[in-house]
Amino acid sequence: MQQGLPTSDQLGVSHIGNATPEPAESPRQGILSGIGAKMNDWGFTPVFNLVQMYLANPSVGQQTGNHEALTFVSVGGDFDLQKIAGFSGATIHFQQLFVPFTTNLGWGTQVGDVLAGQPGPYVPKVSHLALFTWEQKAFNDRLDIELGKSNPGLYFGAPVCNQGFGCQSAILQKNAGMNPPIYSNWGGRVRYNITPALSVQAGVWRSNPAFPFTNGWEWTDTATDSNTWLANIVYRTAYQTDPYPKSYELVFYHNTAVQTDPFTLATHNGTSGMYAGGRQVVYRPDGGKSGASDPTAVSVFGSLTTSFDAHASSGLAMTGIAGLMVEAPFRSRPHDSYGLSFLWATLTPNEQSYLKQQNLAAGGTGYTVGRTQFAVKLDANIAVSRSIVLSPYVMRSWNTSTWGNPAYADTPKNGYVVGILASVFFDRMLGLTDH
Repeated sequence: MQQGLPTSDQLGVSHIGNATPEPAESPRQGILSGIGAKMNDWGFTPVFNLVQMYLANPSVGQQTGNHEALTFVSVGGDFDLQKIAGFSGATIHFQQLFVPFTTNLGWGTQVGDVLAGQPGPYVPKVSHLALFTWEQKAFNDRLDIELGKSNPGLYFGAPVCNQGFGCQSAILQKNAGMNPPIYSNWGGRVRYNITPALSVQAGVWRSNPAFPFTNGWEWTDTATDSNTWLANIVYRTAYQTDPYPKSYELVFYHNTAVQTDPFTLATHNGTSGMYAGGRQVVYRPDGGKSGASDPTAVSVFGSLTTSFDAHASSGLAMTGIAGLMVEAPFRSRPHDSYGLSFLWATLTPNEQSYLKQQNLAAGGTGYTVGRTQFAVKLDANIAVSRSIVLSPYVMRSWNTSTWGNPAYADTPKNGYVVGILASVFFDRMLGLTDH
């Protein structure tokens, strides 16, 4: 089962809980603008988005020349209970996700590594409750509490690279138990904004190991769950307040699930680790002119996720990414961005021994791939219109492992993986929202 999926914002989940000011609303356009304005005035902001995903491995992994395609449709909205019922600071968030079309859900296993195959989604069910929470703010929005069905990836371990889908940490999803973005679990969080830029947050969620076969509407789960405990500190600014915006986050996690060492099969309770990520604008041709909402800018970014547990079930010791991003390189296209990144993933010594063991058991002559896989990636976000964004990428991998499919007798191929996401924001296109 592959755990990587598009990030929640790419799936149209509008609720991200940032402490920094949101961008200003743009002029409403679309054939339903009048209806949208009335709904917004009443207190309802609709969400209606689509993400079409295509992934291919022309030359990398165990079974090359395959592809996967999926269609995600997100429907729901935010209910402002202050406008609707007079409950100050209260909002209900709801989103239902549909996956009407899928092709080759086993693509991630066919590639079979950490960096190229891990993002291959395995989505056997066609409908999922992605978000259903009550959010309560108080003390001039400094205190933010949220309870219900959600995914912790909405609030912890925010991606720092150009495409959120491309820098999700396998350790956060596997070790920490932060199930992929479309899978919601019971949980809650509390955040306090010390300043408009600085915040601290803590939360706990149930984590279901059988998540591909859930739809989010379950009251209880048939599989044995664990608890995912998370805490972070975030410093984040935006162009409205900072000519050189920055975003830094430090996360600590603990998951209560029983861990089984992949090589010795010894067990122990719980696993912990940390995530550190950041992005900083370092250059603007205009010298940092104030008031520019979408200036041409160059950013550096990076993140590192490490496990404190050398015997965790996942066999992952460390993952990381570092790179450069160029925003609005052409003034005629202020919403485009391009990224260059270097990625790596290191397995635990016992996971490496396990892969060697499995290679011989499958009839191989010996596993010679090292513990650390490397990759270089080029990607882009191209705004076709105010409501359609294309996100292509190409990645070259070296030292490709069999982590995702250990029972393989040969040596997996180094090579290229490519993909593209098409995001269509129908709510904006139709004029149902200004955001």
